[in-house]
Formats: sequence, C-alpha cells, structure tokens
Amino acid sequence: MAISIRIEGQDGAPLRFGGSVITLGRAAGNDLPLADSRISGRHGRLLRRGEGYQFEDLGSRNGSLVERDGVRQVVTPGEPVDVAAGDRLLLGDLHAPVVLVIEQAPQAAAGGETSGTVVGRRAVTRESELADPGMLRALFHLLTDLSGQMEPDQIVDRILGAAMERFAHARAVALLQPTGAEGWAIVAARDRTPGPPLQPSADLIERTVAAREVVAFVPQAGDPAQRAGIIAGAVAPLFAGAHPIGLLYLDSRSQPFLAPDLAWLGVISAHVAAHLVTARRFHAVQANNQRLEAENQALKKAKGLPRPILGSSEALTRTLRQLERVAATDTSVLVTGETGTGKELAARFLHLHSKRADAPFAPLNCGALPEELLNSELFGHKRGSFTGAQSDRKGIFESAEGGTVFLDEIGEISPAVQVRLLRVLQEREVQPVGAVRPIKVDVRIIAATNRDLKAEVAAGNFREDLYYRLSVFPVRLPALRERGDDIVLLAEHFRERGLSRHDRWVGPFTAEAVAALRRYGWPGNIRELEHAVERALILTDDGQPIDADALGPAISGAPPAEAHPASLPEGQLKDVLAVLEEQLVRRALEQHGGNRTHAADALGISRQALQVKLAKWRERDDGLD
Repeated sequence: MAISIRIEGQDGAPLRFGGSVITLGRAAGNDLPLADSRISGRHGRLLRRGEGYQFEDLGSRNGSLVERDGVRQVVTPGEPVDVAAGDRLLLGDLHAPVVLVIEQAPQAAAGGETSGTVVGRRAVTRESELADPGMLRALFHLLTDLSGQMEPDQIVDRILGAAMERFAHARAVALLQPTGAEGWAIVAARDRTPGPPLQPSADLIERTVAAREVVAFVPQAGDPAQRAGIIAGAVAPLFAGAHPIGLLYLDSRSQPFLAPDLAWLGVISAHVAAHLVTARRFHAVQANNQRLEAENQALKKAKGLPRPILGSSEALTRTLRQLERVAATDTSVLVTGETGTGKELAARFLHLHSKRADAPFAPLNCGALPEELLNSELFGHKRGSFTGAQSDRKGIFESAEGGTVFLDEIGEISPAVQVRLLRVLQEREVQPVGAVRPIKVDVRIIAATNRDLKAEVAAGNFREDLYYRLSVFPVRLPALRERGDDIVLLAEHFRERGLSRHDRWVGPFTAEAVAALRRYGWPGNIRELEHAVERALILTDDGQPIDADALGPAISGAPPAEAHPASLPEGQLKDVLAVLEEQLVRRALEQHGGNRTHAADALGISRQALQVKLAKWRERDDGLD
C-alpha cells in the first residue's frame, strides 16, 4: 500500500513511500524534506486510513490546500482530507505554492467490509462474570503488580506476558496504538512462532472502538490471517476516558476465544488503560520539568537577550564571525553602523558569549542625557555633591562590577565626560562626583555610534586618545540593504511575533510585497522594517495576506505626495527651513506616538538634539502667551 509523490517543477522519478505515517516539512527529520522558506518545519503528514491515505496539516504557518479536478479544499489542522491519485497538494504561499502531485495512491475500501466475522463480544464497561478463582487470583496479582509501576514500556511488557500466560492457545499478542486519522500501528508484541502478528482490519478496529467492546472474530476466506493458519482472533480496546489509547490484539491457530476469555480481556481493558495513562502522565511531567529546567538555564545564560541575531547573508555572517572571535576576550569593542542596525543587540551578543556572561550587562544611551546627569549615571555621586544629591549613588561602572558596560551613542558625550571616561579605560578606576578618592572597577566596555568618529576626531569634537582606547577592535554592522534575503527573513519574523502580540492571524507576504521589501533601501534599517511590518499587520484584514500597499507608499513604490509650491511658507531661506524643520519634527513625533527616542532615530538626530529643539520651541510658544 505505497503512495507515489512527484514534486512539481523538479525532474526525476516520483518518490515512493510506504508505512502508515509519512511526514513532510522543511526540517531535516521529515520523510519528505522540502527545503523552501514557505514550508513550516513540520508542515503536514500523510496518514493511512484503512486502504487509503489522508493528508493532515500540522498547524503550518502558511497553510495547505488539496486540489482535485480543479476544486481546492482548505486543509484545517486536525481535520485530515482524503487524497487519491491525481490530487495536488498546494503547500505554503497560496500565490506561489510548493506543489506535490499524488501520482499513485491506494484507494480506501468502499466501506462495510471486514476481514473477519464477529462471533462474540463483551462490553468493556459491563461487570464481568469471572467464576474461575484461578483467573481472579491471576488478575489480582497482575493489577497489584501494575499499581506500583511507572514505566510505560514495562507495563506494556507485563500485560503482554500476562496475556500469553492466560491464553495458552494464543499464537501472538500485540499492542496497537493510534497513529492519527484512525490509523493504527503495532508498537509491542509477543509470539510463540516466528513471524509478526497480523494486524486486524481497519473496519474491525473501527467497529470495536465505536462500540467499546471486546470482540472475538474468525477471519474470512482469503484473508491474510486465514492464509497464515489463524482460525480465531480477539480485539480489546483500551480507553482513557472517551479517547481510545490502544488495542490489545490476540490470534489463535488452535481454538476460538470464548466468553470467559472475553470476560478476562474486559477486565484488562477497563483497568490497564488507567495504569498506562498514569505512567505516561508521570513521564510527561518529568519530560516537561526537564524541558523547563533547560529553558530556565538557557534564560539565565541569555541574561535578557531580547532575540537572536537573525540572518544568513554573507555580510552578517562575516560580522558574526568577528563578534564570536572577540567575545571570548576582554578587549574593548567599538560597534559602528547606521541607526537601526542592531548595535545593542550585537553588544548583548558579545556579553552573552563572553566569560562575563553570568555578571551584569549594563546599557546606557549617552546621547539621551544632559552632561550633569550623564556624569552621575556613569561615575556615581556622593551625597551633597550637587543639588538633589540626597544620598550616595553608584554609577554604572560600579553597578556592573565583573560584567559589561555598553555605552551607546558614544559620539554624543561632551569633552569633559570624554576626559573622565578616558581615565576609566586607562586606569580601570572611577571617581564618583564629590568623592575624594577613586574606586577600582573591573568591567568590559563596549561602545557604539552611528557617527564617523575619525571625522569627529579630525574636526576636534572627539578626543583622539579616547577614540583609540575605544576602538581596539572595531566592528561594523552591515546596513539592512546590504543583507539580501535577510530582509524577507526578518520581515517574516516580525510578522509572526506581531501576530502573537496582537492576537491576530494575518497571512504571509504576497509576491508583490516580497518584491517591495527587497527593492526598498531601508534607510532606517531593522527598526524601520519592524515598524513597517507592524503597520502592515494593523492594516491587513484577518485571514488575508500582506500586500505591498499595506507596507506604505514609500516601500511599495507609490509616488509620495509632493508639496504644492503654494503651500510652502514665504520669507527668507533660513525662516522657511526653520518652519519646515519644525513640521518634520512634529510629524515624526505624531508617527511614533510621542516617543522622542524613536522620533529622533527616524529623523537621524540624537534624542538630546531633539530635546533641545522642543525646549526652544516651547520657550518661544510660552513667550507668545
């Protein structure tokens, strides 16, 4: 009962599979691996049902369809769909799917037929009439033995052994478990003669489970069991509540299974399932505890890492190799790159992969604070050293003892702060504001900037000796436009994360949207991409794919609305530019919900510069009152 599958668009003979479960997906462990980004790691599976097959979607990210005679049917997770020769499976992106063609497949039986004639039955839930004292003692000892057992495999082995002891005429006994879509497979067996146990027909199993009965049957003429010399068989369903978790199957070559046999199997069916469920739950709890412990250890090691550095482009891989090499040292690192390229993420990567990973990681945005407050944040202060200093306070270098200090926007600090920072790098000591003697510190310093510090040194805005102390090992983060396919990978990552955060389901990006993502220059880099995807999620209706238009006119390629000359203010050039500057700043603040840091990043200026402009306009407006 094999099934043949051809991947549309690929040369070669169709792939042939057998067995009751055939998995497919992007992950390497699948029976049919599909190396395509639109396919989920465990996308779906083909399940044997009776004589035929069904396709089941395993909750894939981009969905699945079955197409027959031009009619498409959506495959809902948990609701398998019958497949036959000539059907097409459309997987992943529905606009450009990965297509699997079912070249050949067995057909399910028309129904109603069985490979055995039922000759006796006993309800599992009915009180059994066990008059034989020997049988009662054997059952008592078996159930007592099982009550203290917590290993599922040993419970199964004990049950099979007890069945072979009880039924001397049994040729073989086997335990079957469901494999999905009403398929069943033998997972454990014992036999007295060579050869595997013969599995009962799907129809007989279906009738046994539906009626919750222990069934005795004789094979029909021409059945494989009859050809193997089997004259009788019995099937006992094992239930956990309303759900079947297994079947106990026996066959015989010498005599049939009679009413006392069915009674014994009825007791086993009613009680053995409870032991199996308890043991499996015990193991599940143990496995879950081990998984949680592993996750806990990973989180402790990550120290708050917000997300991994995603991407596989050559530009990013080259940078990651540099970061990995320098991470194991205590060398000072200067991370450069455009705004929004992930400089703090790189700093956290360095800390996580260093010998200081278990110590604090202390980030500070130097461009967001005025000089007096920045001095206090960096070096600490003593009580009474300035107005408002009501108690001693440790600076970031003391607080991060043994760990890593990340100084973002290092190019924004004043000359006076530069002098004090140079002392930290040279002498490994800090002197809090108002203190009379320095304090030794043990920290690693990672700095970051989007400025050209060499140009700042040449212009006299940044100390040359401090520059060379900071840039012992400079690392440049590539701009997003340099990272090729990473753009689509990151966009999909932000889509999935946004769906979880907003509790919505929006489809993947259309081909036009993907083309727009690749085409756009991304001046705001990863941060701009993240905001664009979030905007697109909000604008896209549930269940619909993300179109290029939802990404915004600048990204989709639609021409932006031009300002009409008549709408421009009149006057001298400096006055006109001042008005336009204020309009741009206020629009950026509106677009970012009043968040000054994000607005400053979008405008390409520091937060401190933005605050100065807002303060100036506020004083002007106050003076007009």
